Amino acid sequence: MSTAVRRLRPLLAALALLLLASGCVGLPSTGAVRTEPLREQLSDDTPVDFTPGGPKPGAEPVEIVRGFLDAMRATPLNTSVARQYLTSESSASWLPEEGTVVYDAQAMILRSGNDVRLSLTDTVRLDGRGAWLGQSGDKTYDFDLEREGGQWRIDAPPDRLVIPTAHFETRFQQYFLYFFDKTSEVLIPEPVYVPTGAQATTFLANGLLAGPGQDMLGVERTYLPARTRLDDIAVVVNDGVADVPLTDDVLDLEPEELAKAFAQLSWTLRQVTGVQRMRVSVDGSPLDLPGHGTEVQVNAWSEYDPAVSWASSSLFGLRDGRVVTLIGGQERRVSGVFGSVDLGLQRIGVDLAGEEIAGTTNDGRVLVAPRSRLPGTSPDTEDATTVLEGGTDLLAPAWDLHGILWLVDRTRSGARVLLVRDGETRTLDVPGLSGERVRSFILSRDGSRLVAVVSRDGTQELVVTRIERDDVGRVRGTTPVVPLRVPEVDGARIRDVAWRTPGTVAVLTTPSRGTSQVLLAKVDGSSTASEATSDAEVFHDRTSELVTSLVSGAPFLLGTPAGDLFALASNGRWTSSGIRAGLQSPTFVG
Repeated sequence: MSTAVRRLRPLLAALALLLLASGCVGLPSTGAVRTEPLREQLSDDTPVDFTPGGPKPGAEPVEIVRGFLDAMRATPLNTSVARQYLTSESSASWLPEEGTVVYDAQAMILRSGNDVRLSLTDTVRLDGRGAWLGQSGDKTYDFDLEREGGQWRIDAPPDRLVIPTAHFETRFQQYFLYFFDKTSEVLIPEPVYVPTGAQATTFLANGLLAGPGQDMLGVERTYLPARTRLDDIAVVVNDGVADVPLTDDVLDLEPEELAKAFAQLSWTLRQVTGVQRMRVSVDGSPLDLPGHGTEVQVNAWSEYDPAVSWASSSLFGLRDGRVVTLIGGQERRVSGVFGSVDLGLQRIGVDLAGEEIAGTTNDGRVLVAPRSRLPGTSPDTEDATTVLEGGTDLLAPAWDLHGILWLVDRTRSGARVLLVRDGETRTLDVPGLSGERVRSFILSRDGSRLVAVVSRDGTQELVVTRIERDDVGRVRGTTPVVPLRVPEVDGARIRDVAWRTPGTVAVLTTPSRGTSQVLLAKVDGSSTASEATSDAEVFHDRTSELVTSLVSGAPFLLGTPAGDLFALASNGRWTSSGIRAGLQSPTFVG
């Protein structure tokens, strides 16, 4: 049995208890049953509790299936009423916590006296933790009904929660589960959708305890022991404190490991409104974490921030062939060789600390040099190390958290991905990118994701691949690329991409000739049309690049072919950045 399956079993059991329970999740036990049509229930923008009604005596098969679907919309999420529509055996064995199917519209027909066919359009799937699995088109389910006590009941329903899109969009929210990278230096966010409200902390804790998915074991790790589970039905929040009761497996952790487990829990639970502190207990006794006490501030452990808290916030660029940096509105050349000698640099990339600079040249080379010269020395061309020669059409270099330089050379036979570590250059085969027409690429600061724009058959596609490493950060491989959905990009060309948050990519598009627009794409591909539209107004001119940083307060810049940079103002308008025209290859670190 795989580790992932073993870890999921406690999660599924805990979720089953949560879905069955009523009092522990705040579901009203008294009051009128709400049975009004779906459109009326969702007309209010503010989600409200919904307690569905059980099966009516004498209800026909189609009515039973319809009632079953309605019951799965219980808010807070609870399946006790939905199980009343099932046979006794199916009620005990049904596992809706194994996944979710979201649909736009449904239709039912009675195929025989006891067989109802349910047709769903435009479905998407989530796994048991709420991770987005993508669109799955139209689906059909056949429900067999049996007589039990003289009443029709559903036998063997699909082990899925089946809900309409309108319910999903108002009752579920995207959060992140936080796992460590393989080196344990930084946390990696994994997006999931869970119900909003008081249940969110419980679903998030259970999702985290399940550990990384089987396909992510080469990307990330967890410090929560494999058998750890909640030792109660829920994570309850009182007076800003989230009480997390865990089984005694966590007692086997060394202090350093326990601190990292706390960091994962803290980063995961801090997303829920109202959670300010966290208390982890075993058998009712709070754990005392050295240096933190029994109540931990959830904003602790900033050193593991996926945005990399120690990264430089400076803006770099090329002017007159030299590398310059802009700090506090002041532009000055770097003191190293790249700031003193014109070496024919075309595009640059700066490491996260802002100390090493890589540049592509007009003759197909890639040079690397320190930003600053050593005290008492003069810049010399020998300070620049050539790490690649004979490049065809090199994109801007990128650096990852572990000091590895990433290069993409667009050759006649397609893209070639190269890595430079400790002065050694090697080719990396990236299925879905290598050999393809790659327009641009970016790396996530946590080093776990590579997002690229790929041209195929006259169309452009935004894709993501996950980066697999060993425990010292060396790249071992990548996962197959997955498309990232940008609903509004159909027919528009993608000019550039940049990280907006650790879980969101900004996409620069040209919706029509002479106009530019910035859209947003979630890293799991789940963006809807409304979510893809950013607050930025359409820019009525041609643009060539998008420049931004994960650092709080960093400017959001658009570059034009003429060398002008425009900044996004708080009102969504594009205004002059104040940066003198002619700055080439503007970039933040990474």
